[in-house]
Amino acid sequence: MRQNHLRLIENYQQYEQAIHRLLESMMTSFSGTALLSDRDAQTGVMSRISRYYPFAELMYSMDINGVQLMDTVCSPGVSYRQQREPGKGRDRSHRPYMLIARNTENQVCVTDPYLSCATHQLAISSVQVVHDSEGNVAGYLVMNFNLQRLISYLKGDQIRAGIHPVFQTIYAAIGGMLVLVSMLLIYAAGVSLWKAFELGGDVTTRSFGIVILITLGLAIFDLGKTILEEEVLSNKDIHHHDTSRRTITRFMSAIVIAVSIESLLLMFKSLLVDSGGHVLNAVWMLMAAVALLMALGVYLKLSKE
Repeated sequence: MRQNHLRLIENYQQYEQAIHRLLESMMTSFSGTALLSDRDAQTGVMSRISRYYPFAELMYSMDINGVQLMDTVCSPGVSYRQQREPGKGRDRSHRPYMLIARNTENQVCVTDPYLSCATHQLAISSVQVVHDSEGNVAGYLVMNFNLQRLISYLKGDQIRAGIHPVFQTIYAAIGGMLVLVSMLLIYAAGVSLWKAFELGGDVTTRSFGIVILITLGLAIFDLGKTILEEEVLSNKDIHHHDTSRRTITRFMSAIVIAVSIESLLLMFKSLLVDSGGHVLNAVWMLMAAVALLMALGVYLKLSKE
């Protein structure tokens, strides 16, 4: 699922202290000395952690110079697992988390979010400084965490995130069918336009029918496009009020435009063809469009405040 990186960073900044405390408590619970040079122990730890904390992705250890001691241990659910490089012997002394670990007196430090070269997604790392029996630095134990899964875990949103692809598929089918219906209406309008040129004569009534088909096709197409963009192509944060404001604004805007165009068409048709018989209905439709627009403006004003 695509990530909205800006929204993830905003969520991280909102819960930064809670995230750091959680990761620090996790790292301090490990026996760094035992894990530093025992890959089997690291594999066991990752296997246990990934069952309870699905946001944990990678674990590896480094010597005092920042050179990785063993191959990276991956959790079962890590992204791009088949493309992962082993990592043993790689010099990581220049990485930001190493610079932070070397310049802090804390036993555990947590980095800010960054785009991981390993997972190609936003991640944060937690580094434990491992000391020997004499108190000297013996190495570093590092864990990488997927930021999106971490925030979903803190919000209790894992189940919804897991079945979200199913919802996306349903919305994609609905939006696609609406687009197809709009294409059929446009095709019907084209056929009617061609026949109008062939038959000649009084084309006023036919012209209004063609315009109505085109307008209806445009409104349905805009509705289908909005569904595809909002529910399928974009990553939405349902916990943020801006998401609801944007979706409601786009849907209501499409309805206001459609109602306004239809009211104008009915008004012109009534004046030119029906001798003013339906002008009042057209006026009521236009007033309804104005009322919808005013209500939308009030909603945007109140929701912003």
